[in-house]
Amino acid sequence: REELGIGILLVTHDLGVALDRSDRILVMQHGRIVEEGPVRRILESTTHDYTRRLLDAAPARHAGRLVPTSGLRAVPADAAPVLRAHALSKRYHLRGARGRWREVRALDGADLVVRKGTTHAIVGESGAGKSTLASILVRFTSADSGTVHVGDREVTGLDRRQLREIRRDLQFVFQNPFTSLDPRFTVGKLVAEPLQAFGLVAGRRERTARVVELLTAVALDESHLHRLPGELSGGQRQRVAIARALALNPGILVLDEAVSALDVSVQAQILQLLVDLQAEFGLSYVFVTHDLGVVRLIADDVTVMRGGVVVETGPVEQVFHAPRHEYTRELLEAVPGADRTSPGTIRGHRANTSIAHQV
Repeated sequence: REELGIGILLVTHDLGVALDRSDRILVMQHGRIVEEGPVRRILESTTHDYTRRLLDAAPARHAGRLVPTSGLRAVPADAAPVLRAHALSKRYHLRGARGRWREVRALDGADLVVRKGTTHAIVGESGAGKSTLASILVRFTSADSGTVHVGDREVTGLDRRQLREIRRDLQFVFQNPFTSLDPRFTVGKLVAEPLQAFGLVAGRRERTARVVELLTAVALDESHLHRLPGELSGGQRQRVAIARALALNPGILVLDEAVSALDVSVQAQILQLLVDLQAEFGLSYVFVTHDLGVVRLIADDVTVMRGGVVVETGPVEQVFHAPRHEYTRELLEAVPGADRTSPGTIRGHRANTSIAHQV
């Protein structure tokens, strides 16, 4: 913009980016512009309730972890590991310019330990190896070397039949609910499919009752049973995806950028839902994300990755308050809009404030 003198129209659901990079903001709801004005005016004296809800839903507005609707959640400090990865490595060979092959190091000796009943976030920039690690954990991809244990059982070398048994306890929620659900299937059929595949219900009546139970768990009612994914909002689709993942009563969910495609208000609802489900069912989450504000809201532990390598790992409070690695500090300082969406907070490189408030 500065070099070429051009104007930029930025369309985004990321409120932090909009606040950080824009001069003026237009807020839209249901196809209408409900508010517009300079960033400072929108922040300090917004006139529309929808804008206020968007600002309140921004992750940076929350200083601490989300609390389950049912009340406070206590996780023992010595909670046993339920998922462990050790020394995972993965390389790809890609054809480049002039037909030459080049080696891409997706993972290089990555370790991960997920404790029972906790959320372990994996963060890093694009290409850090986050999604490759998540894919190996559930055996969508095989590692070149290293091991993965679910409980006491190593899953690295299991055949398809043995892996099928493990998958009952280890489920995956994809990033985009628009593409992860078959558009030809009704909600009822999508959620019932795992139940039928594993023979967990005896008849149609029992199957329908279980599907309704699962939909209720993700705050959807029976009226959604016969709808197609195209008739649902993005947030409703992701709730269906989560209900489907819960159908087999897993202990572990791996969520790969599961809220990044949603606007901040819907994102806030899904995050609260995940926190409530964890408290109710004792679930363990592996949460892959590039959004450190979301990590601050829901995670107990965090692993920071760069170039396929784990550069830092530990409890969220420890890593965010006193990062040991320069790359972690760079990520924290780069959180978009943190100093704008959180009143009174200034980024660490401008003033001596805690990193926890920045995110």
